[in-house]
Amino acid sequence: MEPTDDQPDRGTHPLADMTPIESIWGRIRQREIWTDEERETVLDELFPDDEKIIPYLKRFATLMILSTTIAAFGLIADSAAVVIGAMLVAPLMTPMLALAASLMYAQRKRFLGSLTLIILGTLGAIATGWLVAKVAGGTLTAASLSPELVARTAPSLLDLGIAVAAGLAGGYVLTHKGAGSSLPGVAIAVALVPPLATVGVALEFGATERALGALLLYTTNLIAIVLSASIVMFVSGFVPDYVRQIARGHLGLRLLPWGLALLAITVPLGLHTKAVLEDEAFVRNVTDAVEKWDPQASIVEIDADRSGSRATVSMTVATTTSDLQPAWKLAQSITDEHGIELDLDIRYQRESTDASSTS
Repeated sequence: MEPTDDQPDRGTHPLADMTPIESIWGRIRQREIWTDEERETVLDELFPDDEKIIPYLKRFATLMILSTTIAAFGLIADSAAVVIGAMLVAPLMTPMLALAASLMYAQRKRFLGSLTLIILGTLGAIATGWLVAKVAGGTLTAASLSPELVARTAPSLLDLGIAVAAGLAGGYVLTHKGAGSSLPGVAIAVALVPPLATVGVALEFGATERALGALLLYTTNLIAIVLSASIVMFVSGFVPDYVRQIARGHLGLRLLPWGLALLAITVPLGLHTKAVLEDEAFVRNVTDAVEKWDPQASIVEIDADRSGSRATVSMTVATTTSDLQPAWKLAQSITDEHGIELDLDIRYQRESTDASSTS
């Protein structure tokens, strides 16, 4: 039946037969229109083959070694600027996005190729970090690692959030033409090579627990980036509709292992986050106890760690008077309030003369 004035032709617009929500989603999807040629251009950059594969692998290996070397030197020297420079050089983001794309396109060969490249790059980075530490480690030991190193050995749920956001950003950059210039910023936002360099350096110094923490941070970043980038690719216009229809039935099975791995990682991350929050609360309580113990004293530096029924507190206290309160009174106050065994070390610093003594 032909449409009349009272029956407008709803088939004249692709969004006409949709609900309001479907219509809005359809308009969002229409923001990026990809041709098959444009998709193939992007995929060729992610999955070089034939005569391009050997030069690509050479570049990848070279940049992995150089970026890890830079990162290891920066970590040992405790230089944040050098570590950031290493993030810019690191080439790991590309194979991770390639892994996500292979999941969405259900391409087993490309998936295995990307995964193999990531594994080899990971092992190579750890070995490079170990070698740099062996040659240029200097006087560092497991007990005196630089703050830049230590900062990458205790990941938390905050790091997971950063990795998820970076994966979303990476997927967005890949699936939106003209946004490619933002990819280096994504590489800086999420740490990939520095944790691997930290693993190698920590292993050389015998800090196995630190190395495992850094490896957990890297694994968190890897899983979160691949999973979140995959989702962005699937819901955007980058994956063709015919591929989406074919893959829809098996997509859950392909993403399930990654989702389970991400869920499993949240357990140690959550436990560490809980421990950090407890330590921060303990530090605040110790600070309050110091103010009550000696109103003339001010904390210059404090390092507190609580584990179960035991705690260790090391602090530097500045004071303007020579009439110092005994340290045992502060220790007793903290012990009575928290019901713990306390190991307390206080270093006194006279503000007027800059002299210091230890109790």
